[in-house]
Amino acid sequence: MNILIIGAGEVGSHLANLLSRENHNITIVDNDPEKVARISETLDVLAIEGLGTSPSTLKEAGIEHSDMVIAVTTVDEVNVLACMVAKHFGVKTKIARVRNREFTRHSGFLDPAELGIDLVIHPELEATREIVRLVRFPNAIEMITFCEGKIAVVGTKVLENAPAAGKQLHELGGGDGDRLLFRVIAISRDGATLIPRGQDRIESGDELYVTCHTEDLKQVFALAGHEQRETHYVMLYGATAIGRMVAEELEQDRDLHIKLIEGDPERGKEVAEDLDNVQVVLGDASDIDLITREGIIDQDVFAALSNDDENNIVTSLLARHLRVPKTITLIGKSDYAPIVKTIGLDVAINPRLLTSNAILKYIRHGEIVSLRHMAGVNAETYEFQVSATSKVVGKKIRDISFPKDSIVVAVAHRDGPEIPVGDTKIYVGDKVVIFCLPDAVGPILKLFE
Repeated sequence: MNILIIGAGEVGSHLANLLSRENHNITIVDNDPEKVARISETLDVLAIEGLGTSPSTLKEAGIEHSDMVIAVTTVDEVNVLACMVAKHFGVKTKIARVRNREFTRHSGFLDPAELGIDLVIHPELEATREIVRLVRFPNAIEMITFCEGKIAVVGTKVLENAPAAGKQLHELGGGDGDRLLFRVIAISRDGATLIPRGQDRIESGDELYVTCHTEDLKQVFALAGHEQRETHYVMLYGATAIGRMVAEELEQDRDLHIKLIEGDPERGKEVAEDLDNVQVVLGDASDIDLITREGIIDQDVFAALSNDDENNIVTSLLARHLRVPKTITLIGKSDYAPIVKTIGLDVAINPRLLTSNAILKYIRHGEIVSLRHMAGVNAETYEFQVSATSKVVGKKIRDISFPKDSIVVAVAHRDGPEIPVGDTKIYVGDKVVIFCLPDAVGPILKLFE
């Protein structure tokens, strides 16, 4: 496929890297010469310097022969206009990254289709959904659900003296009669990801990634040494677009007590007027006296959601120092993601990476129901709808040549999902969830074509 990407920032470069590995012909356009030079030096793509809304630049980039245009600059108007130009040139599929919520509200008067946009991606909305999920499951460091919410893939840290610590996988069991409750699908240790086998041993400090029925999540957390814990008190820092949306979502839960700290008086006043069940506090979350007065030590979760990465990291460190059980840190620069774990913070949320997930799902749509890049282990999780032409139809899992760095997470038949075993058979219409490392993506996609 010929794909033209407008914008060589975090999202554009990440997409170009992934899609070029899948043998697509990628051209990327940006008006920043440094970004264009970096892309040219590091990726096997054609990088062109110029304006993403200029017809002459887009002609040079081959828009007339493009099957898809993906506009992911940081400016909404540029992305929308680039898609309108692409529509003029007859490009079949146009995707725009847009922050304006009018585009994603069903009641909005702006109709993306009339502007030539086939898919609108809202980075802040993607981040909000992820943050809310992690607030509600405080023992998780990463989590996604599949099979209509009945199956979860969850990452959790193995605590010292946890029941799983020191045990080999085959010693864990995981069954309940004929039903398999969970399966360990990956271990993150010292920055490396392992898809484990029966003889591999779990160590305290490992980040354990497990697939299970959502109703069995408590047992998985207990296995990793976590006490049953619910979230009641949440402190948010930053009345940004993401901060406000998270607060709006969480205030619907009457069992949650939410405080939002904001340094800008006007913005704080506006949020206080809009949100009935959120206590807004004016001040700086790095002010230890302020957050102590506001009860930081009683919080179950602290989420730093300002637009300043460094401030978010510092305030999360402060919350961690004051023994808040869980911190969530919003970061815009993907380079900071590994640092967050190294310095002892729990979870880093990168809206740009979540945006890439949503775009990749659309690009690879075929038989893919959902897709998720799991940053904690640098792995992909796919949910496929099995078609009649798929190479896996009618076969038992043990008889299918899955690539080395992959594992079947779940299989959903008409009567519901299961954690599969070797004898599990796959039928037309089933949903199959696969967890795999990047090098296995290509072979996995071919199996389900």
